[in-house]
Amino acid sequence: MGNLRRSVVAGMFYEGTAEALHSQIDGCFLSPFGPGQLPTVNPDGPRNVVGLVCPHVGYAYSGAVAANAYFSLAKDGKPDVAVVLGPNHTDYGNPLSTMREGAWRTPLGDIEIDTEVADALAAETGILDFDEIAHRHEHSIEVQLPFLQYLYGNSFKFIPICFLMQDL
Repeated sequence: MGNLRRSVVAGMFYEGTAEALHSQIDGCFLSPFGPGQLPTVNPDGPRNVVGLVCPHVGYAYSGAVAANAYFSLAKDGKPDVAVVLGPNHTDYGNPLSTMREGAWRTPLGDIEIDTEVADALAAETGILDFDEIAHRHEHSIEVQLPFLQYLYGNSFKFIPICFLMQDL
């Protein structure tokens, strides 16, 4: 499986145990600022969602807002691979960084990186580097993963892309 990237903000940006985190995410969906109901993944979803824009701060501040986006994603079905983009707040690493292999751990379990898709994205773009350092202390991608795990368990793969370079 390669390298394991452990959570750096569990217990701070979101709850640090599986049970507490699941309960916290329930509360995000049920919040008056969220969709007001728990999501159900549509196994026959139309798969029309191309992307979501979600906040990446602590769930106490923005979890209900993020829940609205993930509620829509659940109705759309289950993606084969989730490509999660996040800004680089730490200034570590290359301008556009992904990881080629391994998994990321949250209190809800491990999510495997899709090596084949990571290789294809790096080859196609010509500017995406394999660089784990950019991801080591960054929270923006990590805080999206528990919502995806809440919906789909650990039965999906993902690609983390951290961007320090933010121009066209």
